[in-house]
Amino acid sequence: MLLKHLELRNYRNYARVELDPGPGLNLFLGANGQGKTNLLEAVALLALSASPRAGRDAELIGDLASEARVQAQVESGGRLLEIRIDFVADGNRTRRRIEVDGQPRRALDLPGAFRVTLFWPDDLDLIKAGPEHRRRLLNQLLVQVRPGYARTLARYARTLEQRNRLLKQVAVGDQPEDSLDVWDIQLVALGEELRAAREEAVANLAPLASAAHSAISGGELLEISYVGTELELAQALAVARREDLRRGVSTVGPHRDDVLFILEGREARAYASQGQQRSAVVSVKLAEAQVIAELTGETPVLLLDDVLSELDADRRRELLRRLLEPGQVIVTSVEAEPFPPALVALARVLCIDSGKLLHCA
Repeated sequence: MLLKHLELRNYRNYARVELDPGPGLNLFLGANGQGKTNLLEAVALLALSASPRAGRDAELIGDLASEARVQAQVESGGRLLEIRIDFVADGNRTRRRIEVDGQPRRALDLPGAFRVTLFWPDDLDLIKAGPEHRRRLLNQLLVQVRPGYARTLARYARTLEQRNRLLKQVAVGDQPEDSLDVWDIQLVALGEELRAAREEAVANLAPLASAAHSAISGGELLEISYVGTELELAQALAVARREDLRRGVSTVGPHRDDVLFILEGREARAYASQGQQRSAVVSVKLAEAQVIAELTGETPVLLLDDVLSELDADRRRELLRRLLEPGQVIVTSVEAEPFPPALVALARVLCIDSGKLLHCA
């Protein structure tokens, strides 16, 4: 899996830029706020069809016009593909147009054409923040490797919305309680499919993440497990119905499930240091790349944003060693100092300054 060519037009702080990354390590240097994260976001967008960072597509459109474009040539499955995503502001709405080799493609159908694994500092929320961040990790992995997962996820979200709306109507007497039954049946079918896929993903990730973290940290034990209801979803919904009606929301299902990180026998969120949390998240991301490679036969592009900060010297050394493994890697950093000269000599190095790509002095 290779990103051969990237073109951005009026994308965030990039007026227009073209880039031909090398097939191995690519290092982008620049001060904070110059566009390093924006560049990685654009590459991730090509794989996921939506920004993993922006709340609204309108945030992606720069100041020069009412349109933005991300266009790339990628090598996938042994052939070259051209992927283009346009964002067009239309009043208070932003329309997104996606094409693959000139043919329109729905957003739900794009993931899988090009695959990436992305780490940026916000990913520390995987451990520090709420379960929605950990569910997003699994969703972003699964849409890239499991055909149909994105559609199932979208159908589940619509069904959940309908059920929650009906719960409120039943609670005030506008609808009979048995009207919930048909939505429960749909929610169970879709929810069990999502949960099975996620449990399998965690089972694949866990040993690989544990091995990566042990190597990076000098032997620390990282354990990962999927946390859902102990009951079958149909039974759990039946048990929770009284509470659901009282609260007006569905309180059980894969939209409430979680992933537990245990480090050295203790919950990482409560007890791990910043450096331990960062190395645990990086280990999970390295494991994600391995899972994608094993399931698809192709190594995804590895995107690492400011990955070395808050890691001690030993953890940095082991992570940097892994950057020499086969595959295309795009790394950003404020400065080159943390990277050994021998590694920098093997990399394609560019500097980013105010949305411009420059040869470093």
